[in-house]
Amino acid sequence: MNTLSTYLDAQLPKEATMPAPEAAAPQRSTYVQQPSVQMPASNSTVNAGGGNLQWLIQQQLQVMQQQLQMMSGQVPTTHLSTATPPNAGLKTTASIETPFVNADEEKELKKPFGAVARIEKSTNSQFTIEQQKWLSAFINAYNERTKKSKEYTQEHRSHLADPRVVTGFKPHLKEVTYQPVVNRSLGSKIWDIDGNEYLDVLNGFGSNMFGHNPPFIVEALQEQLQKGYELGPQHELAGDVAKMICELTDYDRAGFCNTGSEAVLGALRIARTVTGRSLVICFNGSYHGINDEVILRGTKKLKSIPAAAGIMPESVQNMLVLDYGTQETLTIIKQRAHEIAAVLVEPVQSRRADFHPKEFLQEVRKITTEGGSLLIFDEVITGFRTLPGGAQQYFDVKADVGTYGKVVGGGMPIGVIAGKREYMDALDGGHWQYGDKSVPEIGVTYFAGTFVRHPFALAAAKAVLLRMKEKGRALQDTLTKNTTRLANEINAYCAHLKTSFHIVHFGSLFKPKYDLDMHNIDLLFLVLRHKGIHIYDGFPCFLTEAHTQEDIDVIIHKFKEALLEIVELGFIPGETNGQTVNGKSSIAKTTFNANNPPIPGAMLGKNPDGSPGWFVPDPARPGKYLKLTNY
Repeated sequence: MNTLSTYLDAQLPKEATMPAPEAAAPQRSTYVQQPSVQMPASNSTVNAGGGNLQWLIQQQLQVMQQQLQMMSGQVPTTHLSTATPPNAGLKTTASIETPFVNADEEKELKKPFGAVARIEKSTNSQFTIEQQKWLSAFINAYNERTKKSKEYTQEHRSHLADPRVVTGFKPHLKEVTYQPVVNRSLGSKIWDIDGNEYLDVLNGFGSNMFGHNPPFIVEALQEQLQKGYELGPQHELAGDVAKMICELTDYDRAGFCNTGSEAVLGALRIARTVTGRSLVICFNGSYHGINDEVILRGTKKLKSIPAAAGIMPESVQNMLVLDYGTQETLTIIKQRAHEIAAVLVEPVQSRRADFHPKEFLQEVRKITTEGGSLLIFDEVITGFRTLPGGAQQYFDVKADVGTYGKVVGGGMPIGVIAGKREYMDALDGGHWQYGDKSVPEIGVTYFAGTFVRHPFALAAAKAVLLRMKEKGRALQDTLTKNTTRLANEINAYCAHLKTSFHIVHFGSLFKPKYDLDMHNIDLLFLVLRHKGIHIYDGFPCFLTEAHTQEDIDVIIHKFKEALLEIVELGFIPGETNGQTVNGKSSIAKTTFNANNPPIPGAMLGKNPDGSPGWFVPDPARPGKYLKLTNY
């Protein structure tokens, strides 16, 4: 408050901060009814600059004076100004409030958060004649290949509000800003309404660890469909599924909800209920779902700022965002250990999959134990993926509570909270039994939902857990080995092209990453989709049990094809044949080598012009072949 007062004194004219005249003290202490207060017109627009800031602070000071006077039993002597703020009436778009941050902090805070729709209404891209010619031809070819998907998107835009349909919008890519509209899937593949086949590397954003429609899950769902899908009563599958989750995670108890976001919400509520504290520590770069409280960013001055429009600053006031994995962060956690309800961790951040701070997490575990706060591992993505026990088994760190989703649901919507008994008891009061005088001893918090323990989700989860128990650790080890091969081969080619684009990975998760600001990198993902790889810019990718070695070979090859194409055209920095590609020239293709097949199984053939080329069988058309571009 002292800092705020000093700031206001320096910014406001004298009359804005003069104390109100003293009113006569009341004869006795009585309840004073608060008078109605006329606020400024709600349609007035307040901008964070110039006279608007001064006007806003004046209004807030007057409100505070009135509140203080009423609390002390005085009649308010100040009245809110009804003057119109400067620039009122100007139309504004939704924005994120960033009070009291410097220019560098504000620039960082304005960056898109998580999966928010990324929209650019203007562009600074400048293309060469050759690049513009290629871009026009590519857009035409992409539109022709996915004609029905584009028509579908336009037909339903007026009544279907879907952020993913608009994300990636740029004026020069407007005509290809839509997703493939799919109507069928099986194993590692999906098909769109135009009949195009795609190798899927998004895989339900990590939900389909076993591929699309695996028979063992389909059978479980069909069996449950025949029995019914009752909502409300306790379901016979709930106990078995909870027990198996506890066995795999080494926790005492488990509870269900519908999404990972709900699981995180419940875990934080448990932590505050048990500890009686409010403060939660989380980390820059982590993602914990769509709850207001966890959609935030932190500044270097330890300010917590909402990271999306429509989220009030008050929603994040009990959150403290620190850098992940640093010694400075450990120091701050130690200093504030006595007031922390929980430290919320995404142990391997989905957008930073190459960072595995084991010693840091072990130290956080030690601090939270000594300080009486909870350590919560958000394992919605990492859970069951690298090892049966998830990231906790990988790092040898046992959290108090873990949140799960995605993999365990087998493609069905599910969220799970699992944890130690003393914390999970806050959901139902703890253990008691029939035939004696025992009662629920623990105070409970509120956590409920209509679709909790949905029979389909439970049936799919049971099938998944039985499959993981049957396969053992070999399931995760094989997926990790395949993902490592994919990443290593693509990264070796990126090194050959001398581009900063590369793949980072953890278990079966892999994430395209680039160290430089590549303004045209979105073209890579459009080209990949055009070549039959289902992928989105900015999203983590996943291999599944359904991906064969041949599938992985095709994914690697398509990445190489797409990278070479946009590097040669100069859309992203790189080198071919020892010549730097700087965005202003195209580089000649590499020399053809008949003794060096670009991928295993490639066959030597002739192009229509008689030149030699490499070909592979077309999986969508038996007896037909696909031509590989030069390497």
